[in-house]
Amino acid sequence: MPNLADPNFWQSVVLLGVHSDTDGAFGLVVNRPLAVDMRDILSELGTEAVEHELPEVLAGGPVQPSQGFVLFQRGAYQPADDDIAVTDLIAVSGNTETLARLSLDSADNRFCLLLGYAGWYPGQLEREIEENSWLIAPLDSDIIFEVPAPDRWAAALRSIGIEPGTLVDAGSAEPS
Repeated sequence: MPNLADPNFWQSVVLLGVHSDTDGAFGLVVNRPLAVDMRDILSELGTEAVEHELPEVLAGGPVQPSQGFVLFQRGAYQPADDDIAVTDLIAVSGNTETLARLSLDSADNRFCLLLGYAGWYPGQLEREIEENSWLIAPLDSDIIFEVPAPDRWAAALRSIGIEPGTLVDAGSAEPS
């Protein structure tokens, strides 16, 4: 929402991956492209460069920005035991082997690499929702994997019937 003045979340779309009353919440911001080439990351991991186009690298959130997460649609590639199943169709992995395997055949796989994550301690996210800092939309994998990252915020709003220009700022300004 516009009144959430935290620059880490200004017009952010967050995929909530894990949520629990005792452990809090874990999410990935899916609409903040970074000026990082995935080929450079793959090279650092010792994976050969691929000829085909790779997805862009995203800033997944302000917590541990050096930690990478692969968000992928399950299908031909089945998740490993330590991957987090977000839904029956989407999973998250922190495993570099998952990134390497998905990138080798990226034309047939829908995935993205995110650096960092968003985290909330127990009760924090619920309080922020009660304060109208967040809107909640159902997961739409096409928004994550098909819509260009800069357009995902507007697409997510439209998916719940809200035109972005109709949101009213309750007194905050765009964070600097």
